[in-house]
Amino acid sequence: MINSKKKISLHVTAIICVVLATTFFNSCNSNDYNDEQMYDTKLLIDTIATSDEFGEFERNSELLSDKFQAYTSTLSAEEYNKLMENLNDDDYMEEKELQQMNEAKENLLLHTGFSRLSEDERMLLFMQYAESREFTGKTLIKTRTEGNANSCETNKQIAYAQAKADYDNAIIKCRQESSTNYCYTQALAKYERSKRTSDRVYEECIKK
Repeated sequence: MINSKKKISLHVTAIICVVLATTFFNSCNSNDYNDEQMYDTKLLIDTIATSDEFGEFERNSELLSDKFQAYTSTLSAEEYNKLMENLNDDDYMEEKELQQMNEAKENLLLHTGFSRLSEDERMLLFMQYAESREFTGKTLIKTRTEGNANSCETNKQIAYAQAKADYDNAIIKCRQESSTNYCYTQALAKYERSKRTSDRVYEECIKK
């Protein structure tokens, strides 16, 4: 006959086994769920990236940035600094272009799964596009210090891609209200400053 101590010991052992088995089962289920969730998120990002709405959003955001860069390239250093200090002047942006940007942004939010993405997932989407745009078809500068120049160019492209992703994320956050134009201007100015900073870093890099 099993004494009471052995009974208690067997009972405790059985409980421990059940707990370990349950924990292992839950852990496996949790891992499977996380893997499935990661796959679903990647699939969603890829689907959005190839959608017409995302393409139209990117086309309009680049149209605004190209227009802003064309405008700032005509300014002297003093005029440029003055503009950066007072961004209320939006004469360089036409109402039609702003309206197209608004419509493209709303279509992206309403007709794709974009609104289901978290902040980090949105940045991943924008960064993937920016990197693809920045690194596709680019020819690295060849100099007598070719290795260093290639490294400098790569770092510049990475910085440009990050600036583009940050710019797109800022644009998508702008709301359709009285301050939307100013919000766009802020995003454009930050994008322009980031690219100019990258250009200066690149010039210093290739001199080394």
